[in-house]
Amino acid sequence: MVNSHSRNFSQGEMDFLNDDELDLDLPVTAEISKELFATEIEKYRESETNGTDVDNFDVDRFLVQKNFHYLPLDSLIRDLSGLSQKMVQTLLEQIRSNYDDYLTFSNTYTDEENETLINLEKTQSDLQKFMTQLDHLIKDDISNTQEIIKDVLEYLKKLDEIYGSLRNHSQLTEALSLGKRLSKSLHEMCGIEPLEEEICSGLIEQLYKLITASRRILESCADSNSPYIHHLRNDYQDLLQEFQISLKILTEKCLENPSSLQNLSLTLVSTIKTA
Repeated sequence: MVNSHSRNFSQGEMDFLNDDELDLDLPVTAEISKELFATEIEKYRESETNGTDVDNFDVDRFLVQKNFHYLPLDSLIRDLSGLSQKMVQTLLEQIRSNYDDYLTFSNTYTDEENETLINLEKTQSDLQKFMTQLDHLIKDDISNTQEIIKDVLEYLKKLDEIYGSLRNHSQLTEALSLGKRLSKSLHEMCGIEPLEEEICSGLIEQLYKLITASRRILESCADSNSPYIHHLRNDYQDLLQEFQISLKILTEKCLENPSSLQNLSLTLVSTIKTA
């Protein structure tokens, strides 16, 4: 019984090992080569070109994806070291094969008599001079220019004030000159009988306007100590006093005969109220 059972178990074990449905696929590791790493590098280049976000190179993930974790560590180190030495050798061969071209390119910029080098040095010198001048312009010239502009603006402002003052002086001189002539005429009219009411009223109105305009101009020149302005102030005071004397004479005439000088009376009242 024992032997029969042993034989039956062995037969079942054999049947299990020969089962066609059993699939045991062993992992396959990638070949360690230059092309393997070049493929990974190309992926990162494409991602940078397309602007897509890609995680930084992860060594552990790379080893797992390529099934390198199934290899013995010694074997993996040996294969990677061999690839590294091969790449160094390839790089040295490429440098050796293109060394003459490298020397030709370098001589272009190392030969002291080379025209390109001379032009570059001249350009560098000109650029340094330009930067120095620009620095001087920023620190000194612009500041000086601002001061000059400020002084010019102040000068123009003073010129405008002087022009305005001269214009006022001219207007004041004309107003006082005309006022003197009208005041003299009004004062003469005060002694004429019968009194020319309409002419006197017109002279009073015009004289009042001239005296008011003269006073306004003199007030604008209140800060001036010019001898000429002082002379014009004296002329203004003389004109004002003469005008007041004429008004006083005419007022007395109107009070003596109010019924016959109604228009003149109204002119005098209006002038006194306005003043």
